[in-house]
Amino acid sequence: MLELCGKSVSKGIAIGKISFYSNKNKNIPKYEIDNADKELERYKNGLKLAKTHLQSLYNEACKRVSEKESIIFKTHIMILEDSKFVEMVEHYIKNKKWNVEFAVHSTASQLAEIFRQLDDDYLQQRYSDILDAANTLLEILRPKTKSYRENENEPIIIAASELLPSETIRFKKETLLGFITNNGSKNSHTAILARTMELPAVTHIAESLADFNGMTAIIDGQKGKIFIDPDNNTLALYKAQKKRYQRERLNLKRQLGLPSITKNGQYIRLSASLFDLDDIAAAENNDAEGIGFFRSEYVFANRKSSPSEEEQFEVYKTIIKPFNDSLTTICTANLDSEMKLSYLDLPNEKNPAMGYKGIRVLLSNPNLFKTQLRALYRASVYGKLRILLPTINSIDEVEYVKRTIKEVKSELRLQGIPYGNHIQLGAVIETPAAAIISDEISKMVDFVTIDTDSLTQYTLAIDRENRKLEYFYEPYHKSVLRLIQFVCQHVHNNQKTVAICGELASDTYMTPLLLALKVDELAIVPSKILSVKSVVRDTDTTDCSKILTKL
Repeated sequence: MLELCGKSVSKGIAIGKISFYSNKNKNIPKYEIDNADKELERYKNGLKLAKTHLQSLYNEACKRVSEKESIIFKTHIMILEDSKFVEMVEHYIKNKKWNVEFAVHSTASQLAEIFRQLDDDYLQQRYSDILDAANTLLEILRPKTKSYRENENEPIIIAASELLPSETIRFKKETLLGFITNNGSKNSHTAILARTMELPAVTHIAESLADFNGMTAIIDGQKGKIFIDPDNNTLALYKAQKKRYQRERLNLKRQLGLPSITKNGQYIRLSASLFDLDDIAAAENNDAEGIGFFRSEYVFANRKSSPSEEEQFEVYKTIIKPFNDSLTTICTANLDSEMKLSYLDLPNEKNPAMGYKGIRVLLSNPNLFKTQLRALYRASVYGKLRILLPTINSIDEVEYVKRTIKEVKSELRLQGIPYGNHIQLGAVIETPAAAIISDEISKMVDFVTIDTDSLTQYTLAIDRENRKLEYFYEPYHKSVLRLIQFVCQHVHNNQKTVAICGELASDTYMTPLLLALKVDELAIVPSKILSVKSVVRDTDTTDCSKILTKL
């Protein structure tokens, strides 16, 4: 038995034979043509066929996955129709006398490289869209035999160096068990499609996967491991795990479409907590009632310069639109020195969690903050936006933010730029200081969100990133739970709502207690929403009051 280690991009367990798929358009021929007009005609005919093929892929994808995930094939059509793409291909054919295959390949490679070098990680990943669109055209111009047998009926695990969306969607779903690749990322559309189709997928495998063609393998989508030619004990273990996993998923799917109401009629909103844009599909597929917490620092990280207003606007619009009938809560950037942002003057600190971060950074960088607020307000026309402020510790901070918001709204009105009329403002309760004055803070805002991870860290004076302190990190500590109870009481007294984010929101062990505290909303990681809903629907909160007596 051989154990391979990679990176999980879609959870689950698969057991079956590997079928290696090779369809890379390598060694594109390059030669000088005699008749440019004839070559241009071949290009136009190929382009027409490619667009028809992509439209058929879109139609097929809509039947198998969500329309949102299928839109990638519409994007590919737009790429092939893009004036810059067409202009470059025609230039190479007319002026350099290149054959159409090499002209398309060179154009796609150059444009894709521009995206790959962008500062934004999400945009970097889109370079594969350009290559995939070009590959569709190249396959029509120079069809080649594939090693994957499309007609085989035996369930198989697809292994490949890399898989593009147009390749992924062609496989017969009824015979697909999972994916293993050498290259790819969590942000790739293929990874998103795998998660949407609920198939395990592991990438970043270093070994040559072609060597394992036809061999039995196990995909452990939880741990990112592959077992080639597994022994009997490992096979028996994973067969049992697969049955248990499938049984759990089936039970949870029965919660889809059901309201998050307890046995005695208490409602609690179950929204999604997102770390990046690629979690949106998972939130939709798991019945999220909107977005309860989006960490916008994702937009600011891994860059050489701060994101422009337009870049941010596009990101926030992308988050808000799918949930336009529900609330979408976006937290302003919680920046700190650990993020190593070269475009900001952030000092090197021994303990960044206790230093210059969150609202402190935003208030001392007014242009950066106003740019984010402008982008948020512009995006608010696409849904019901709530803006959340991190690390609030005083009333003065909230008042400063409100003055800044007033300035932003005034500027947008003068420029004739529309924005939503009912944008709510909230504060994150992260510190004991904020919890103790939550009665005053909640009078200044429309809602509050308790970040239980940060509150635990600051209350217990424990750096949760320090491995030596793992034993002492106790999220169920009475002091933390009492602070949560204290905040809920004071916020509700002011007729405002309380949301919970952090690990405790997704912890089904804690759900009855949070129901007893009459928490209004839980911002949960998408994969745990149905699990929490199951507990909510099985709970009678009249029995939960006993829990509070123990605090």
